[in-house]
Amino acid sequence: MELTPAADLPGVLLEALADPTRFTFGTILTMENVKFLAKDKKTEKWFNLVKLFAHGAYSDYLDQKKDLPDLKDEHITKIRQLTILSLAAKNTTLSYEVLAKGLDMKRPEDVEDLITDCIRKGVVRGKHNPRKGMFVVEFCEGRDISEQDLDAMASQLAEMLARSEEALKTLREKIHATISFHDREAEIEEKLNDDIKTVTKMLEAKSGSNAQGRLRKRGPEGLLPHGAF
Repeated sequence: MELTPAADLPGVLLEALADPTRFTFGTILTMENVKFLAKDKKTEKWFNLVKLFAHGAYSDYLDQKKDLPDLKDEHITKIRQLTILSLAAKNTTLSYEVLAKGLDMKRPEDVEDLITDCIRKGVVRGKHNPRKGMFVVEFCEGRDISEQDLDAMASQLAEMLARSEEALKTLREKIHATISFHDREAEIEEKLNDDIKTVTKMLEAKSGSNAQGRLRKRGPEGLLPHGAF
C-alpha cells in the first residue's frame, strides 16, 4: 500500500484490511501517513483499526467496537480468522464449540467452514475431526509481532538463559565430581597394584628362602645329612 492522501486513506485502509490474501498488517502501521492518523483525535480510530488487525483478536474488537469505524462482514470475518491464527499458534487443537462461543458464531459447523477457508488460503494446515468436534493444528502462519510480544519474548529468552546457565553449572559440577571419582578410583587401583606387587615380592622371597632351606637339609647329591630328623 503506497502513500495516500489523507482524504482517501480510510477507503484504502478498509480495502487493504479486507484483502482475503493479506494476514499481516505491520508494514501498514509503519507508513508515515498511517502513523500520522494516531496524532489526531478525529482520525486515530483508523490507526487503532489497523493496529487491531495487526495484533488484536475478536475479543479486542468487541471491547473497542464503539470507538472504531463501521466494518463490513468481510472485515469481521477477517478478524475472526486472525483470531484463529493466534489461537492456532498457541494450541495443538481447536474446539469448534469453544470457538463458536468466542467468535459469536451460531454453529460449530460455521467455525469448521471458517477454518477450511483459512486452509485454502494457506495460512493454516491441519485436520478436521468432526467426531471430536475439533481441528488438529499442524501449521499456522505467524502474525505481526507487537511491542508486548517483544517484551514477552525478551522475558522468555532471559528465563531460558538463566535456566541454561544453571544447567551448565550443574553439568560442570557433575563433570568435576565424575573426574574426582575416577581420579580416586585410579589412586585406589594404583595403591592396590603396589600392594599386590609388594605381597608378590614377599611371597617370592619367602618361597626362595624355603627352597634354599630344603636344599641345605638334603645336603650334597640329595643325601639327607645325619640328624636331619
